[in-house]
Amino acid sequence: MRYILNIKECEFLGKGDEGSVYLTPEGFALKIFYDNKKAESEVAILEKANDSRFFPKVMFITENKVLRDYVEGTNLYEYISKNGLSYNLSIEIIELVEEFKRLNFKRIDIRNAHIFVTKEEKIQVIDPRKVFQKDIPYPKEIIKIFIKLNVFDEFLKHLLAYNENLINYWIKGYEYFEAMRKKTVIIDMMAC
Repeated sequence: MRYILNIKECEFLGKGDEGSVYLTPEGFALKIFYDNKKAESEVAILEKANDSRFFPKVMFITENKVLRDYVEGTNLYEYISKNGLSYNLSIEIIELVEEFKRLNFKRIDIRNAHIFVTKEEKIQVIDPRKVFQKDIPYPKEIIKIFIKLNVFDEFLKHLLAYNENLINYWIKGYEYFEAMRKKTVIIDMMAC
């Protein structure tokens, strides 16, 4: 069966560093990459994570175009700032990070703009990048959101109730975040 896609029938959703994204009339996301290699790289990551509930499924790839499940929701920062951090969302975040570890991602970190929370408080991740190349062992962007929204202590309480064995990992993640933040401040001061 051949699938013919007319871009004029798609709704433009946004544009990023790697390409543009459209919503097809059938409800799928069509990402048109500027570079074929970037398309192949993203598809390779999504196929590796094919059995994970946190990632969209890929329908097909052709040259620089990828058709995948559409991910609907609000980014993590906006969701928590509007709704607070519930126990269930904390568990989703914990399980997401544990899933990254299970998939042997070297880059555990992911940008806020790529983490979507549904109305049911389920998490979906789009645009995973350099997860096997770049070594970032902790979710510093998620921790940054918790700190900025003043919910890190609440998250740790939820974590302890869910699985106290993971507390050291998240405390080390906080220390890593602080060290990276201080390093950035020093670099910024040196640039002045």
